[in-house]
Amino acid sequence: MNIDITRLLLLILAGAIAGFVIFLVFNPGIAQEENSDHHFTFTDDIMAELSSQIIKNFIDMMVVTAAFSMMLGGMLILFDELRSAFFNTSGFTVKRIAVRMGAVVGASAIVGAVAGFISQFAFMGINIITLGFGGVIARVVGWMLMGAGSAICLGYVLGGWKRAKMSVIGGLLGGLIGGLLFDALAVLTSRMSNGHDASLSRLIGFMVIGMATGAAVAIVEDVIKQSWVTVLNGPKEGRSFIITKPVTTLGKDEMADIPLFGDPAVSRQHARLVLDDKGGVIVEAVSGSAVTINGAQMPRAMLRPWDTIGVGRFSLRFHQKAGQHQYMPIPQQWQSPMMPQPQYSPVNRTVAQPAARIITGRLTLVAVAGPHINQRFQFDRGTVTIGRESDCAVLLAQDTVVSRKHAEISWDGSKWIIRDLGSRNGLWINGSRVTEHALNIGDQVGVGQTWLRAESV
Repeated sequence: MNIDITRLLLLILAGAIAGFVIFLVFNPGIAQEENSDHHFTFTDDIMAELSSQIIKNFIDMMVVTAAFSMMLGGMLILFDELRSAFFNTSGFTVKRIAVRMGAVVGASAIVGAVAGFISQFAFMGINIITLGFGGVIARVVGWMLMGAGSAICLGYVLGGWKRAKMSVIGGLLGGLIGGLLFDALAVLTSRMSNGHDASLSRLIGFMVIGMATGAAVAIVEDVIKQSWVTVLNGPKEGRSFIITKPVTTLGKDEMADIPLFGDPAVSRQHARLVLDDKGGVIVEAVSGSAVTINGAQMPRAMLRPWDTIGVGRFSLRFHQKAGQHQYMPIPQQWQSPMMPQPQYSPVNRTVAQPAARIITGRLTLVAVAGPHINQRFQFDRGTVTIGRESDCAVLLAQDTVVSRKHAEISWDGSKWIIRDLGSRNGLWINGSRVTEHALNIGDQVGVGQTWLRAESV
């Protein structure tokens, strides 16, 4: 699991703000209703009075839930878009934010009202069945429906019904946490206020459910996602986009699902990712646009895990969960005659491995693919770092996909050990991703877009 911490924190903040605003708007009326000495009188009109109160309770719940869903969904999408704009000011467009916020807020109004109706119905039903002792359960169910109502709209706008299903789970979990905490806080704060005012409990409850829903949406989406792409370079470096829609668009159109701004070579609708019935993802160039897969230009191709998609100067790495072997293909135009060629079939990909001869002497790395092709790095026994920073012994400054501190090679007394230093794009040996490996003569070391052949001097 590799959760986007920045997005997680922003969605938590968005949820807290949404809860605070809703509290300011609705708490005065709720508090006034709580403090009123309303009671039923046993007259001929008691049924009419009771019916009127029940209808009022339904309407109040629907209004509050709709407003909360609108505010929470709107704030979540606003902060999600502002985060993207912050890292890419050239791609900031008011239209994109306004359209997406409008879609979420509009849908949340309807879904929230429905959730409020169901919530009030469930609240009444549970209280009747439990003779009033199920108040906590009833309130928790209400909070859960409130969280789900706002989350489903956010998910749908971001990625269609599949994404909405992910978000609903997050919303339900957020509502569950918020609902349980609400009652616990209600007991504490009522004691502090001598049982006369639950405003503090509501303030914390609204903010907690907003924060919990925002956090749960971000975490659940990451846990259950199946296919996604990660931008490897440019202003959006490191940003991941989950693929859940039947068709996901890429380009500099401000309404593209994956917006790529700042490169004249990228058209408005440059490419699209098509999700097939079996969960596979096909990349297609649109209207003659140039798209590359692992450096080779292709108008259409079925993506495999760790394929690199080239759109203009942007590179995107494709990821997929399905228990498939993770394989990093070597671009054909960069292959050297001395390199072992990867052999694979659609079902079971394997890579030709060089003879396992441990390097015990002085180590040489030869760049056989990528921006630093033909460059040689030699060093004696010790510890060296591979990366883009100037103090790296294996300096790959021209490879923008390489991390600043990507990997480390060290002599342990009998062999050279290479380790991944938590790089964004991984360390690869002969096509397979590893975290640590004892180098053999002829090993192909993949970092970013660069391939290095290990040799012994």
